[in-house]
Amino acid sequence: MRALVVAIAASLLLLVSPARGFGFVPGPTSRSLGRRSSTNLYGVNPTSTVDANTYNIDLDQAAELWTAKVQESKSAVREAGMPFLDTTSKDHFVDDVEGVEVSRDGGLGIELLELAGGREDGFGITIVTVVTPGGNAEKAGILPGDSIASVAVVTEERDEFGNLEQTERIAGAECLDFDSTISVLSEFPGESDAIILGLKRIRRWPKVQVRVEYPPIQCAEGADNFVDLTLDAGENLQRALLNRRIVMEDPDSPKCDFCGNKCTVSIGRGIRLLSPMSTTEEKIMKKNPDCRLSCKTTVGHNLQEGELQLRVNLRQWKK
Repeated sequence: MRALVVAIAASLLLLVSPARGFGFVPGPTSRSLGRRSSTNLYGVNPTSTVDANTYNIDLDQAAELWTAKVQESKSAVREAGMPFLDTTSKDHFVDDVEGVEVSRDGGLGIELLELAGGREDGFGITIVTVVTPGGNAEKAGILPGDSIASVAVVTEERDEFGNLEQTERIAGAECLDFDSTISVLSEFPGESDAIILGLKRIRRWPKVQVRVEYPPIQCAEGADNFVDLTLDAGENLQRALLNRRIVMEDPDSPKCDFCGNKCTVSIGRGIRLLSPMSTTEEKIMKKNPDCRLSCKTTVGHNLQEGELQLRVNLRQWKK
């Protein structure tokens, strides 16, 4: 494993060998971004209610969790046989942090470490281990444990009508060893005062603590009528409950038109943690606004964590 402080000023980029074109983009490609506007080309989803950085993990944990897998068949984002970064833990996920603009003035201010490499094809795993305090990388939001997945520059020029046009040149860096990552970082000497990085970052899955309450009539005498569960944000509520052996059987309730099961639940606490109702569900639940069709509901909406309390088999509560 090798480490190096990457304090690369624009003038020094000319001295580094060109990239070998590994990663999900085979060498630099160009695309026009059209006319300049006030829209943030690389902005994050403004509707998100939770800062995803809440679920970041530290460097030591990230270094243990990083792994590489190979794409078995062609997908919309990569060709078959191409490697991609993943995590070894089901309680964590690899998130895309796109559009991280880092100034070249004074160097990037990061230290890289090769976790895996030594292959002739240049594939491997390289991560950021140190971010210089007060440096350009820290100002841009790069964190120890991140892995660089792409490097791009955006250049501007005016067309024949005087309109300002933007063009992006991008090179892939996902699943590269140390040397290949350095080569990609040096791909665009002097073209721009800043580079745009696409990062991969491991985050833990947000958790929702759920208390499921059964009607007392369906419980043995003296037994608790509730079950406590932990669900991952993003899980479908009905599927999550059934997979954890929650019995949703109410002989007096009609079957759901969508799933064909008895899936209606009532929410006592934490309704904000659930995905919004569709127009159809709103009409169905117009007289019961605290109830949800669990087959159409996602928990931990917008990466929220918290506590959820719900009841199942609703018509049995009246007995």
